[in-house]
Amino acid sequence: MKVEMEQTADEVKRLKACINDLISVLALPAIWSGHEPSQIVGTLLDVLLGMLRLDFAYARLNDSIGGGTPIEMVRLAQHRNLTAQPQEIGQALNPWLAGDLGTPPLVMPNPIGEGKVSIAPLRLGLQDELGVLVAGSQRANFPTDIEMLLLRVAANQAGIGLQEARLLSEQKRAAEEIEQRVIERTRQLAGANEQLRKEIIERKRADAELRESERRYRYIFQSTGVSIWEEDFSQVKIAIDDLKAKGVQDFRQYLATHPAFVQQAISMVKIIDVNAATVKLFEAQSKDELLVSLHKIFLPEAEEMFAGELIAIAEGGTNFESETVLQTLKGDKLTVLFTMTFPRQPAKLNSVLVSIMDITERKRTEEELRKAQAELAHVTRVMTMGELAASIAHEVNQPLAAIVTNGNACLRWLAGESPNLDEARETARRIIRDGNRAGDVIGRIRNLLRKTDTEKQLLDMNEIIREVVALAEGEVRRNGVALRTELAGDLPPILGDRVELEQVVLNLIVNAIEAMSAIADRPRELVIRTQSGEVDQVRVTVQDSGIGLDPQSMGRIFDAFYTTKSQGMGMGLAISRSIIENHGGRLWAVANDGPGATFQFTLMKYH
Repeated sequence: MKVEMEQTADEVKRLKACINDLISVLALPAIWSGHEPSQIVGTLLDVLLGMLRLDFAYARLNDSIGGGTPIEMVRLAQHRNLTAQPQEIGQALNPWLAGDLGTPPLVMPNPIGEGKVSIAPLRLGLQDELGVLVAGSQRANFPTDIEMLLLRVAANQAGIGLQEARLLSEQKRAAEEIEQRVIERTRQLAGANEQLRKEIIERKRADAELRESERRYRYIFQSTGVSIWEEDFSQVKIAIDDLKAKGVQDFRQYLATHPAFVQQAISMVKIIDVNAATVKLFEAQSKDELLVSLHKIFLPEAEEMFAGELIAIAEGGTNFESETVLQTLKGDKLTVLFTMTFPRQPAKLNSVLVSIMDITERKRTEEELRKAQAELAHVTRVMTMGELAASIAHEVNQPLAAIVTNGNACLRWLAGESPNLDEARETARRIIRDGNRAGDVIGRIRNLLRKTDTEKQLLDMNEIIREVVALAEGEVRRNGVALRTELAGDLPPILGDRVELEQVVLNLIVNAIEAMSAIADRPRELVIRTQSGEVDQVRVTVQDSGIGLDPQSMGRIFDAFYTTKSQGMGMGLAISRSIIENHGGRLWAVANDGPGATFQFTLMKYH
């Protein structure tokens, strides 16, 4: 029985380690989002080398990812040959990377030392188009099933990150090309106009230059890879001017109460021309199918965007930009970035350029990243509550024990020959009070652990702090901490997600308690303050009298996976900073003048 229990404990420990490694791998996209391919691969190799105790980790990116030339990178264990070059290791691995990759483990001569080494090669990308990842180890059991799972998940995560990096690079390059063309076009037109004003006698030559310039403009219009529409808004402009003449001033309010005008205005727009990229994007057979009406691509969601265009025209705006959802002629939905530029006033608006950029994949990627971050935040909340399990159990057991005691007392008051109803009623009231107290503790735990999408609402930061302090009260007492709150009475409301902000406050409190756990020569004091800060901000301060912050690690405490705790994941402060920044605020830490440290974050007031 003892052997079986030890085996079960070892298995639980192994599974916990596996889950932690899997969470670490799943969190990698949050670290390298927006980074270059070489940075993504470097981070991946560093993590795998340490996590799987590899002798080496090697990666090769195809030239479509590396910007024209393949990229080779390698990471070696510290005791290995530090002079080995990625190209040398790549040449040694080539025979095992040609054609279909074999089933790991594959045994080959060790490319960085003596003897043999087992390798696990994996392709990067859905169609193997990105490159290859190789993990090598001299361990006899490498790779295990769990290690192959971690390697495959890491390869998939890296493939997604590299695809996003390539897409961002292509979008940036396309935008730079368009910008350069626009600059060149503007320069040419300005030069032509200046020549016309100064040299009237050369009008024929200037007219010829203008025609050539127009030819080049049409070429840009047709050949650019971004969807561009040339539209006539002159009838819409006339209708808006008529409403102004009738006394309409607040067009936002007018459109809200006259939605039929938006539908009429859509019908008034005449489509003059579209380019080849537009025909392809909206799955048309020819441009003639798109020149009929905007109604063919508009969905109800797009009407709100079009109302914004009308407001911009009415208010004399020079441009308009918005995200919306359109449909192709085959009924497929597209999430797009919609941009239009209006001629300077006064103008008839008979030639307005509209550009449409398909951002469907980008929005899908952002949504997947948001879900991954939400999952990681939920895991961190669960782990934090696990650390408070003993204190929470004590908080619940106290009222439950009181309920049992009062219940027995109530039975005694009622069991006598002359039941004491007054005492029985008072005892019943105490039972109800203690039951509500236990229910409040459980309710706070359930609210913090619930797994829902981000839901922002008007919140009182003081109320959030009181809820979290009540939840952590048992842990505070158990560690001998004197907790004091100094909450501003005139604190304005903020707009945020209650669960996420409670998670931030709870994490800072738990960190402060742990920072004071080893202090025995002075009081353990924890102060939580709120105040209405400058520039329309609400500020929250958590100050402890613990061991303080190491100046050398001050700049890294908010980095993912960096921790000074022996059992920590290094994600609590990183997730807290991400939550505060997603709320438009800032989280930072400073050393106290005396002992301890102070963590502060700001949030914008709600207007």
